[in-house]
Amino acid sequence: MKNIVSISNARKDLPKMIKELQKNPETVFLVQVRNETIAEIRSSKRLVEPGEAVQKLIRLRQKVSTLPKGKTEEPISKKVKDYLYGKETG
Repeated sequence: MKNIVSISNARKDLPKMIKELQKNPETVFLVQVRNETIAEIRSSKRLVEPGEAVQKLIRLRQKVSTLPKGKTEEPISKKVKDYLYGKETG
């Protein structure tokens, strides 16, 4: 969730913002000066653990890897756009 705050309110409400970040680490405060975002205040807690993305990709690779009979390997690198964006229709 993103919240827009002015620089003066950010100075005044910093303790409240910190408490909110402790409760909800996904919260982001956008600090604005004259309707221009100049900073973001967010939690330093990681929402994703290190290595989690790689593990998800490995599981996805195993799930997607339905090979034709007799074939032992599928070269994803040759079809990377198909895997990322789906097969083109046309």
